[in-house]
Amino acid sequence: MFKLSYQAFIMLSFASVYILIKIISIRKSLKTKLSKLIFTTYVPTAVILLLIVSAYPYFAVPSGYADLKNYKGLDGIKYLNEIKPSDYQAIGWINKNIKNQPVILEAQGDSYTDYGRVSANTGLPTVLGWTVHEWLWRGSYDIPAARFDDIKNLYETADINLAKKIISKYNIKYVYIGGLEEDKYKINEISESKFEKLGNLVYLNKKTRIYKLD
Repeated sequence: MFKLSYQAFIMLSFASVYILIKIISIRKSLKTKLSKLIFTTYVPTAVILLLIVSAYPYFAVPSGYADLKNYKGLDGIKYLNEIKPSDYQAIGWINKNIKNQPVILEAQGDSYTDYGRVSANTGLPTVLGWTVHEWLWRGSYDIPAARFDDIKNLYETADINLAKKIISKYNIKYVYIGGLEEDKYKINEISESKFEKLGNLVYLNKKTRIYKLD
């Protein structure tokens, strides 16, 4: 709903100018004292409000685009190379080497965080993205909440049978382990070794690993 407000605000700005001009144009046709009082009160107030709103670009552009002095380009993933270069390189490898749309497991997290960076920048589906967004799109918190433990268990468990059950449930073909995954889940040599038994390590760059499951 909040995205519709962007378009609504633009439409309101056009409508406001039109209404103001229309009211000014009928000034001569006003005859009663009440109508003239309303006119003399409304027009200055409306002009002041429009002038206040028109100041928005003056503050918004520098805030969002750093005075337009720092060119960012059209590469939407460039920011990741600055804050998480290991993820940036891994995502580049995924885009070049993984075809079609197999499910890839990555850490789940809150909205407006770096979680979901793999699926967002590769187009590959994952088990769960930003929790609140997933909840709002589906109309029920029960649907994403049911996946929390499955993701956690698959990363942390040493039980091969449990891992197979979860993998089969979501048809997971790849498992991504990077900095966010290690920060959020208790991944150790024992829990990670199950992925080597269930598949193969196909990518390794420093501490970032990707397993392809059989």
